[in-house]
Amino acid sequence: MPFVNMPTLGPLFSALLRILLVLAAPAVAWSQVQSEMRLFSDSFISPEFEATQKTNYQFVGAHLKTDPFSENDFKLDVAGGVAMGAPLLNYLNISEFYVQSQQNESETFYLGRKRMLWSELDARWDMGVWEPVFKWNPLAPERQGLTGLYWQVDKQFYNLVLFASPLYFPDQGPSFEIENGSFVKGNPWFRRPPESIRIWSEATAIDYKFDKPNETQVVLQNSFGMKLAFGDPQALRAQLSYIYKPANQLAIGYEGMLDVAQLKGAVNLQPQVFYHSLAGADVTYKVAQVRMGVSALFDRPNKDNTFESQWTHPVFEDAVLISPFIEWSNRNWGVSLQHLDIFGGAVKEEGELANPGRAPLMTRYAYRQAQQLSLMGNIDFKKGRRLLNKLSLIHSEKNAFDLIRISSRMRLSGLWSILGEMQLVKASPLTVDNQNDIAQFDNNDRFMVGVAYVF
Repeated sequence: MPFVNMPTLGPLFSALLRILLVLAAPAVAWSQVQSEMRLFSDSFISPEFEATQKTNYQFVGAHLKTDPFSENDFKLDVAGGVAMGAPLLNYLNISEFYVQSQQNESETFYLGRKRMLWSELDARWDMGVWEPVFKWNPLAPERQGLTGLYWQVDKQFYNLVLFASPLYFPDQGPSFEIENGSFVKGNPWFRRPPESIRIWSEATAIDYKFDKPNETQVVLQNSFGMKLAFGDPQALRAQLSYIYKPANQLAIGYEGMLDVAQLKGAVNLQPQVFYHSLAGADVTYKVAQVRMGVSALFDRPNKDNTFESQWTHPVFEDAVLISPFIEWSNRNWGVSLQHLDIFGGAVKEEGELANPGRAPLMTRYAYRQAQQLSLMGNIDFKKGRRLLNKLSLIHSEKNAFDLIRISSRMRLSGLWSILGEMQLVKASPLTVDNQNDIAQFDNNDRFMVGVAYVF
Protein backbone atom coordinates (compact mmCIF):
# COMPACT_ATOMS: atom_id res chain seq x y z
CA MET A 1 0.00 0.00 0.00
CA PRO A 2 1.58 3.33 -1.01
CA PHE A 3 1.95 6.11 1.49
CA VAL A 4 0.26 9.05 -0.23
CA ASN A 5 -0.81 11.36 2.61
CA MET A 6 1.00 14.64 3.03
CA PRO A 7 1.81 16.38 6.32
CA THR A 8 -0.77 18.94 7.38
CA LEU A 9 -0.08 22.55 8.28
CA GLY A 10 -3.01 23.02 10.66
CA PRO A 11 -1.23 25.20 13.27
CA LEU A 12 0.18 27.42 10.57
CA PHE A 13 -3.26 27.85 8.95
CA SER A 14 -4.70 28.78 12.35
CA ALA A 15 -2.01 31.41 12.86
CA LEU A 16 -2.57 32.77 9.35
CA LEU A 17 -6.32 32.98 9.96
CA ARG A 18 -5.79 35.01 13.15
CA ILE A 19 -3.41 37.41 11.38
CA LEU A 20 -5.76 37.93 8.44
CA LEU A 21 -8.71 38.50 10.77
CA VAL A 22 -6.78 41.30 12.49
CA LEU A 23 -5.75 42.86 9.17
CA ALA A 24 -9.23 42.59 7.72
CA ALA A 25 -11.12 43.68 10.84
CA PRO A 26 -12.22 47.04 9.36
CA ALA A 27 -13.65 45.27 6.31
CA VAL A 28 -15.29 42.51 8.36
CA ALA A 29 -17.46 45.07 10.13
CA TRP A 30 -19.07 45.98 6.81
CA SER A 31 -19.23 42.51 5.35
CA GLN A 32 -22.30 40.36 5.18
CA VAL A 33 -20.92 37.16 6.66
CA GLN A 34 -23.24 34.18 6.95
CA SER A 35 -22.38 32.16 10.04
CA GLU A 36 -23.65 28.60 10.26
CA MET A 37 -23.35 26.16 13.15
CA ARG A 38 -23.40 22.47 12.31
CA LEU A 39 -23.97 19.32 14.38
CA PHE A 40 -23.50 16.09 12.46
CA SER A 41 -22.66 12.42 12.78
CA ASP A 42 -20.29 10.55 10.45
CA SER A 43 -20.78 6.78 10.19
CA PHE A 44 -18.78 4.16 8.30
CA ILE A 45 -21.25 1.57 7.07
CA SER A 46 -19.14 -0.98 5.20
CA PRO A 47 -19.22 -4.40 6.94
CA GLU A 48 -15.49 -4.74 6.16
CA PHE A 49 -14.51 -1.36 7.64
CA GLU A 50 -11.29 -1.85 9.64
CA ALA A 51 -9.44 1.48 9.57
CA THR A 52 -10.34 2.30 13.20
CA GLN A 53 -12.16 0.61 16.07
CA LYS A 54 -14.90 3.24 16.08
CA THR A 55 -17.36 3.41 13.19
CA ASN A 56 -19.29 6.50 14.28
CA TYR A 57 -18.02 10.03 15.02
CA GLN A 58 -19.86 13.15 16.23
CA PHE A 59 -18.83 16.65 15.16
CA VAL A 60 -19.51 20.25 16.12
CA GLY A 61 -18.63 22.60 13.29
CA ALA A 62 -19.05 26.08 11.87
CA HIS A 63 -18.99 27.62 8.40
CA LEU A 64 -18.36 31.31 7.73
CA LYS A 65 -18.94 32.64 4.23
CA THR A 66 -19.57 36.05 2.69
CA ASP A 67 -22.17 36.60 0.01
CA PRO A 68 -20.33 36.02 -3.30
CA PHE A 69 -22.49 38.65 -5.02
CA SER A 70 -21.97 41.39 -2.44
CA GLU A 71 -19.81 44.40 -3.25
CA ASN A 72 -17.89 44.24 0.02
CA ASP A 73 -14.11 44.34 -0.21
CA PHE A 74 -13.58 41.42 2.18
CA LYS A 75 -14.42 37.81 1.22
CA LEU A 76 -14.03 34.57 3.10
CA ASP A 77 -15.11 30.94 2.97
CA VAL A 78 -13.88 29.15 6.10
CA ALA A 79 -15.14 25.91 7.67
CA GLY A 80 -13.95 24.03 10.74
CA GLY A 81 -15.03 21.16 12.93
CA VAL A 82 -14.18 19.36 16.15
CA ALA A 83 -14.66 15.60 16.46
CA MET A 84 -15.74 14.48 19.93
CA GLY A 85 -13.04 12.21 21.36
CA ALA A 86 -11.14 11.95 18.05
CA PRO A 87 -8.73 14.92 17.75
CA LEU A 88 -7.09 13.52 14.60
CA LEU A 89 -10.38 14.20 12.78
CA ASN A 90 -10.52 17.90 13.70
CA TYR A 91 -10.27 20.14 10.63
CA LEU A 92 -9.93 23.73 9.43
CA ASN A 93 -10.60 24.49 5.78
CA ILE A 94 -9.71 28.01 4.59
CA SER A 95 -10.99 27.86 1.01
CA GLU A 96 -10.95 31.63 0.48
CA PHE A 97 -9.78 34.58 2.54
CA TYR A 98 -8.95 37.79 0.67
CA VAL A 99 -9.51 41.51 0.28
CA GLN A 100 -10.15 43.22 -3.03
CA SER A 101 -9.66 46.73 -4.36
CA GLN A 102 -11.41 47.83 -7.53
CA GLN A 103 -9.39 50.55 -9.26
CA ASN A 104 -11.94 51.26 -12.01
CA GLU A 105 -14.70 49.48 -13.92
CA SER A 106 -12.31 46.94 -15.45
CA GLU A 107 -9.31 46.65 -13.11
CA THR A 108 -9.26 44.86 -9.71
CA PHE A 109 -6.57 43.80 -7.23
CA TYR A 110 -7.00 40.82 -4.88
CA LEU A 111 -4.78 39.99 -1.91
CA GLY A 112 -5.09 36.71 -0.03
CA ARG A 113 -6.40 33.22 -0.75
CA LYS A 114 -8.80 33.22 -3.70
CA ARG A 115 -10.30 30.52 -5.89
CA MET A 116 -10.06 31.24 -9.60
CA LEU A 117 -10.89 29.27 -12.73
CA TRP A 118 -7.33 28.61 -13.91
CA SER A 119 -8.34 25.34 -15.57
CA GLU A 120 -11.75 23.78 -16.20
CA LEU A 121 -10.19 20.33 -15.83
CA ASP A 122 -8.61 21.06 -12.44
CA ALA A 123 -11.73 22.74 -11.07
CA ARG A 124 -14.27 20.21 -12.36
CA TRP A 125 -12.33 17.14 -11.17
CA ASP A 126 -10.86 18.69 -7.96
CA MET A 127 -7.54 17.21 -9.05
CA GLY A 128 -5.35 19.56 -7.03
CA VAL A 129 -2.92 20.02 -9.92
CA TRP A 130 -3.29 23.79 -10.21
CA GLU A 131 -5.01 24.86 -7.00
CA PRO A 132 -4.56 22.96 -3.71
CA VAL A 133 -7.35 20.77 -2.37
CA PHE A 134 -8.70 20.06 1.09
CA LYS A 135 -8.44 16.25 1.42
CA TRP A 136 -9.66 15.69 4.96
CA ASN A 137 -11.88 13.13 3.21
CA PRO A 138 -9.94 11.99 0.10
CA LEU A 139 -13.14 10.66 -1.50
CA ALA A 140 -14.59 14.20 -1.55
CA PRO A 141 -11.73 16.70 -2.09
CA GLU A 142 -12.60 20.40 -2.03
CA ARG A 143 -10.84 23.05 -4.07
CA GLN A 144 -8.96 25.83 -2.26
CA GLY A 145 -7.52 29.05 -3.69
CA LEU A 146 -3.91 29.99 -4.28
CA THR A 147 -2.57 32.60 -1.84
CA GLY A 148 -0.96 35.77 -3.19
CA LEU A 149 -1.54 38.98 -5.14
CA TYR A 150 -3.86 39.00 -8.18
CA TRP A 151 -4.30 41.72 -10.77
CA GLN A 152 -7.34 41.22 -12.98
CA VAL A 153 -8.45 43.18 -16.03
CA ASP A 154 -11.95 42.58 -17.46
CA LYS A 155 -12.76 43.94 -20.91
CA GLN A 156 -15.66 43.23 -23.22
CA PHE A 157 -13.96 40.43 -25.16
CA TYR A 158 -11.04 39.39 -22.97
CA ASN A 159 -9.98 38.80 -19.38
CA LEU A 160 -6.38 38.98 -18.10
CA VAL A 161 -5.09 37.80 -14.71
CA LEU A 162 -1.54 38.12 -13.36
CA PHE A 163 -0.57 36.31 -10.15
CA ALA A 164 2.50 36.39 -7.89
CA SER A 165 3.15 35.08 -4.41
CA PRO A 166 5.97 34.45 -1.91
CA LEU A 167 3.72 31.98 -0.01
CA TYR A 168 2.86 28.35 -0.61
CA PHE A 169 0.36 26.06 1.11
CA PRO A 170 0.20 22.41 -0.04
CA ASP A 171 -2.82 20.12 -0.05
CA GLN A 172 -4.35 19.54 3.37
CA GLY A 173 -4.35 15.80 3.87
CA PRO A 174 -5.71 13.71 6.75
CA SER A 175 -4.01 14.27 10.10
CA PHE A 176 -1.76 11.60 11.59
CA GLU A 177 0.52 10.91 14.55
CA ILE A 178 3.52 8.63 15.09
CA GLU A 179 3.85 7.07 18.54
CA ASN A 180 6.67 4.68 19.50
CA GLY A 181 7.61 4.26 15.85
CA SER A 182 4.08 3.34 14.69
CA PHE A 183 1.34 5.40 13.06
CA VAL A 184 -1.57 5.91 15.45
CA LYS A 185 -4.75 4.17 14.27
CA GLY A 186 -7.04 7.12 14.93
CA ASN A 187 -8.04 8.58 11.56
CA PRO A 188 -9.99 6.39 9.08
CA TRP A 189 -8.97 8.71 6.22
CA PHE A 190 -5.24 8.25 6.79
CA ARG A 191 -3.80 5.20 5.06
CA ARG A 192 -0.86 3.97 7.03
CA PRO A 193 2.24 2.54 5.33
CA PRO A 194 3.10 -1.14 5.89
CA GLU A 195 3.70 -2.05 9.52
CA SER A 196 6.09 -4.91 8.75
CA ILE A 197 8.54 -6.24 6.16
CA ARG A 198 9.98 -9.71 5.56
CA ILE A 199 13.56 -10.26 6.65
CA TRP A 200 14.94 -13.81 6.38
CA SER A 201 11.40 -15.05 5.61
CA GLU A 202 10.10 -13.62 8.88
CA ALA A 203 7.63 -10.77 9.28
CA THR A 204 9.56 -7.95 10.98
CA ALA A 205 8.06 -4.80 12.51
CA ILE A 206 9.00 -1.34 11.20
CA ASP A 207 9.74 1.70 13.34
CA TYR A 208 8.88 4.93 11.51
CA LYS A 209 10.34 8.36 12.11
CA PHE A 210 8.94 11.41 10.35
CA ASP A 211 11.48 14.12 9.59
CA LYS A 212 9.02 17.02 9.87
CA PRO A 213 10.12 20.02 7.78
CA ASN A 214 10.41 23.53 9.15
CA GLU A 215 7.00 25.04 8.38
CA THR A 216 8.50 28.45 7.58
CA GLN A 217 10.85 26.90 5.02
CA VAL A 218 7.92 25.08 3.42
CA VAL A 219 5.64 28.12 3.25
CA LEU A 220 8.20 30.64 1.91
CA GLN A 221 8.15 29.55 -1.74
CA ASN A 222 7.62 31.73 -4.82
CA SER A 223 4.96 31.37 -7.50
CA PHE A 224 3.97 33.38 -10.55
CA GLY A 225 1.38 32.84 -13.25
CA MET A 226 -1.04 34.36 -15.70
CA LYS A 227 -4.16 33.55 -17.70
CA LEU A 228 -5.79 35.13 -20.73
CA ALA A 229 -9.38 34.39 -21.71
CA PHE A 230 -11.00 35.81 -24.82
CA GLY A 231 -14.34 35.46 -26.53
CA ASP A 232 -17.95 35.53 -25.32
CA PRO A 233 -18.76 33.46 -22.16
CA GLN A 234 -22.27 33.00 -23.55
CA ALA A 235 -20.98 31.61 -26.88
CA LEU A 236 -17.44 30.64 -27.97
CA ARG A 237 -14.63 31.28 -25.50
CA ALA A 238 -10.99 30.20 -25.17
CA GLN A 239 -8.50 30.46 -22.32
CA LEU A 240 -4.72 30.06 -22.05
CA SER A 241 -2.97 29.86 -18.68
CA TYR A 242 0.50 29.28 -17.28
CA ILE A 243 2.02 29.07 -13.81
CA TYR A 244 5.34 28.14 -12.19
CA LYS A 245 4.84 27.06 -8.59
CA PRO A 246 5.54 24.37 -6.00
CA ALA A 247 3.47 21.24 -6.54
CA ASN A 248 0.51 20.94 -4.19
CA GLN A 249 1.90 17.62 -2.97
CA LEU A 250 5.18 17.23 -1.13
CA ALA A 251 7.66 14.67 -2.45
CA ILE A 252 8.31 11.90 0.10
CA GLY A 253 11.81 10.42 0.38
CA TYR A 254 12.84 7.66 2.73
CA GLU A 255 15.83 5.78 4.05
CA GLY A 256 15.88 2.51 5.95
CA MET A 257 18.14 0.24 7.91
CA LEU A 258 17.99 -3.01 9.88
CA ASP A 259 18.38 -2.96 13.65
CA VAL A 260 20.14 -6.32 14.00
CA ALA A 261 19.90 -6.32 17.81
CA GLN A 262 16.10 -6.10 17.74
CA LEU A 263 15.56 -7.52 14.25
CA LYS A 264 13.41 -4.50 13.42
CA GLY A 265 13.38 -2.27 10.37
CA ALA A 266 13.85 1.47 10.90
CA VAL A 267 12.46 3.83 8.24
CA ASN A 268 12.90 7.60 8.16
CA LEU A 269 10.45 9.65 6.05
CA GLN A 270 11.31 13.09 4.70
CA PRO A 271 9.00 15.45 2.76
CA GLN A 272 10.39 18.00 0.33
CA VAL A 273 8.93 20.80 -1.77
CA PHE A 274 9.36 20.41 -5.53
CA TYR A 275 8.40 22.80 -8.34
CA HIS A 276 6.54 22.26 -11.57
CA SER A 277 5.23 24.36 -14.44
CA LEU A 278 1.68 24.09 -15.74
CA ALA A 279 0.33 25.19 -19.10
CA GLY A 280 -3.40 25.01 -19.69
CA ALA A 281 -5.79 25.52 -22.60
CA ASP A 282 -9.62 25.54 -22.45
CA VAL A 283 -12.11 25.93 -25.30
CA THR A 284 -15.81 26.17 -24.43
CA TYR A 285 -19.01 26.80 -26.38
CA LYS A 286 -22.44 27.64 -24.99
CA VAL A 287 -25.75 27.61 -26.83
CA ALA A 288 -29.04 28.11 -24.99
CA GLN A 289 -28.85 25.92 -21.84
CA VAL A 290 -26.07 23.65 -23.08
CA ARG A 291 -22.37 24.27 -22.44
CA MET A 292 -19.60 22.03 -23.78
CA GLY A 293 -15.85 22.14 -24.11
CA VAL A 294 -12.47 20.52 -23.76
CA SER A 295 -9.76 21.33 -21.23
CA ALA A 296 -6.10 20.29 -21.37
CA LEU A 297 -3.11 20.62 -19.03
CA PHE A 298 0.61 20.02 -19.53
CA ASP A 299 2.28 19.25 -16.18
CA ARG A 300 6.08 19.48 -16.24
CA PRO A 301 7.80 18.74 -12.88
CA ASN A 302 11.20 20.26 -12.19
CA LYS A 303 13.95 17.67 -12.70
CA ASP A 304 16.26 19.06 -10.00
CA ASN A 305 16.98 16.58 -7.21
CA THR A 306 16.09 18.07 -3.81
CA PHE A 307 17.11 14.98 -1.78
CA GLU A 308 20.53 13.98 -0.50
CA SER A 309 22.15 10.87 -1.96
CA GLN A 310 21.21 8.52 0.93
CA TRP A 311 17.49 9.13 0.47
CA THR A 312 15.39 6.98 -1.85
CA HIS A 313 13.22 9.53 -3.60
CA PRO A 314 10.53 9.87 -6.30
CA VAL A 315 11.22 11.00 -9.86
CA PHE A 316 8.26 12.53 -11.69
CA GLU A 317 7.45 12.18 -15.38
CA ASP A 318 5.82 14.90 -17.50
CA ALA A 319 2.09 14.48 -18.00
CA VAL A 320 -0.68 15.60 -20.35
CA LEU A 321 -4.23 15.74 -18.91
CA ILE A 322 -7.29 16.04 -21.18
CA SER A 323 -10.97 16.34 -20.23
CA PRO A 324 -13.92 16.94 -22.60
CA PHE A 325 -17.27 17.79 -20.98
CA ILE A 326 -20.87 18.70 -21.72
CA GLU A 327 -23.52 20.07 -19.35
CA TRP A 328 -27.14 21.21 -19.40
CA SER A 329 -28.89 23.30 -16.77
CA ASN A 330 -32.02 25.33 -16.12
CA ARG A 331 -33.42 27.01 -13.00
CA ASN A 332 -34.07 23.74 -11.12
CA TRP A 333 -31.97 21.01 -12.70
CA GLY A 334 -28.51 20.37 -14.08
CA VAL A 335 -26.78 17.41 -15.73
CA SER A 336 -23.10 17.09 -16.65
CA LEU A 337 -20.97 14.40 -18.26
CA GLN A 338 -17.19 14.55 -18.42
CA HIS A 339 -14.22 12.33 -19.19
CA LEU A 340 -10.62 12.39 -17.96
CA ASP A 341 -7.45 10.88 -19.42
CA ILE A 342 -3.90 11.31 -18.12
CA PHE A 343 -0.98 10.42 -20.38
CA GLY A 344 2.42 10.05 -18.73
CA GLY A 345 2.82 11.27 -15.16
CA ALA A 346 4.44 8.08 -13.85
CA VAL A 347 6.28 8.14 -10.52
CA LYS A 348 9.51 6.15 -10.27
CA GLU A 349 11.90 5.83 -7.37
CA GLU A 350 15.67 6.20 -7.34
CA GLY A 351 18.00 5.26 -4.52
CA GLU A 352 19.32 2.31 -2.54
CA LEU A 353 15.87 1.01 -1.57
CA ALA A 354 14.18 1.55 -4.94
CA ASN A 355 12.45 -1.55 -6.28
CA PRO A 356 10.68 -1.49 -9.69
CA GLY A 357 8.55 -4.44 -8.58
CA ARG A 358 7.07 -2.45 -5.69
CA ALA A 359 4.63 0.47 -5.89
CA PRO A 360 6.24 3.87 -5.23
CA LEU A 361 5.61 5.53 -1.88
CA MET A 362 3.44 8.26 -3.42
CA THR A 363 1.32 9.03 -6.47
CA ARG A 364 0.82 12.29 -8.38
CA TYR A 365 -2.85 11.97 -9.33
CA ALA A 366 -5.85 10.48 -7.56
CA TYR A 367 -6.56 8.33 -10.64
CA ARG A 368 -5.49 8.17 -14.28
CA GLN A 369 -8.74 7.78 -16.21
CA ALA A 370 -12.43 8.20 -15.39
CA GLN A 371 -15.89 9.26 -16.50
CA GLN A 372 -18.21 11.28 -14.27
CA LEU A 373 -21.97 11.74 -14.54
CA SER A 374 -23.56 14.32 -12.23
CA LEU A 375 -27.17 15.32 -11.54
CA MET A 376 -28.02 18.47 -9.56
CA GLY A 377 -31.45 19.50 -8.33
CA ASN A 378 -32.98 22.59 -6.70
CA ILE A 379 -36.58 21.88 -5.75
CA ASP A 380 -38.85 24.46 -4.08
CA PHE A 381 -41.63 23.44 -1.70
CA LYS A 382 -44.31 25.40 0.11
CA LYS A 383 -43.52 27.73 3.01
CA GLY A 384 -40.07 28.57 1.70
CA ARG A 385 -38.70 25.05 1.99
CA ARG A 386 -36.13 23.96 -0.55
CA LEU A 387 -34.25 20.71 -1.33
CA LEU A 388 -30.75 21.01 -2.79
CA ASN A 389 -29.12 17.77 -3.88
CA LYS A 390 -26.32 16.41 -6.01
CA LEU A 391 -25.67 12.89 -7.21
CA SER A 392 -22.46 11.90 -8.99
CA LEU A 393 -21.05 8.64 -10.30
CA ILE A 394 -17.36 8.34 -11.12
CA HIS A 395 -16.38 5.21 -13.05
CA SER A 396 -12.90 4.16 -14.15
CA GLU A 397 -12.07 1.25 -16.42
CA LYS A 398 -8.31 1.76 -16.17
CA ASN A 399 -8.24 2.06 -12.39
CA ALA A 400 -11.16 -0.35 -11.86
CA PHE A 401 -13.37 1.55 -9.43
CA ASP A 402 -16.84 3.06 -9.02
CA LEU A 403 -17.53 5.93 -6.62
CA ILE A 404 -21.05 7.16 -5.86
CA ARG A 405 -21.42 10.46 -4.00
CA ILE A 406 -24.72 11.92 -2.78
CA SER A 407 -25.20 15.20 -0.92
CA SER A 408 -28.46 16.85 0.16
CA ARG A 409 -29.60 19.90 2.08
CA MET A 410 -33.23 20.37 3.07
CA ARG A 411 -33.86 24.00 4.01
CA LEU A 412 -36.72 24.02 6.49
CA SER A 413 -36.58 27.81 6.91
CA GLY A 414 -34.17 30.69 6.55
CA LEU A 415 -32.38 29.46 9.69
CA TRP A 416 -32.65 25.67 9.92
CA SER A 417 -31.47 22.97 7.49
CA ILE A 418 -31.08 19.19 7.53
CA LEU A 419 -27.84 17.89 5.96
CA GLY A 420 -27.01 14.50 4.49
CA GLU A 421 -24.12 12.90 2.59
CA MET A 422 -23.26 9.40 1.41
CA GLN A 423 -20.26 7.89 -0.37
CA LEU A 424 -20.15 4.32 -1.67
CA VAL A 425 -17.02 2.73 -3.16
CA LYS A 426 -16.44 -0.41 -5.17
CA ALA A 427 -12.84 -0.99 -6.29
CA SER A 428 -10.47 -3.72 -7.37
CA PRO A 429 -7.39 -4.37 -5.22
CA LEU A 430 -4.36 -2.14 -5.66
CA THR A 431 -1.46 -3.48 -7.71
CA VAL A 432 1.90 -2.10 -8.81
CA ASP A 433 0.31 -1.07 -12.13
CA ASN A 434 -2.96 0.19 -10.64
CA GLN A 435 -2.36 2.83 -7.97
CA ASN A 436 -5.20 5.23 -7.14
CA ASP A 437 -6.59 7.07 -4.13
CA ILE A 438 -10.08 5.56 -4.44
CA ALA A 439 -9.19 1.88 -3.99
CA GLN A 440 -7.35 2.68 -0.78
CA PHE A 441 -10.73 3.52 0.79
CA ASP A 442 -12.72 0.60 -0.61
CA ASN A 443 -14.06 -0.20 2.86
CA ASN A 444 -14.80 3.41 3.88
CA ASP A 445 -18.42 3.62 2.72
CA ARG A 446 -19.74 6.64 4.58
CA PHE A 447 -23.06 8.13 5.67
CA MET A 448 -23.44 11.55 7.30
CA VAL A 449 -26.53 13.24 8.73
CA GLY A 450 -26.77 16.48 10.64
CA VAL A 451 -28.47 19.83 11.21
CA ALA A 452 -27.33 23.38 10.51
CA TYR A 453 -28.43 26.67 12.06
CA VAL A 454 -27.68 30.12 10.64
CA PHE A 455 -26.95 32.78 13.25
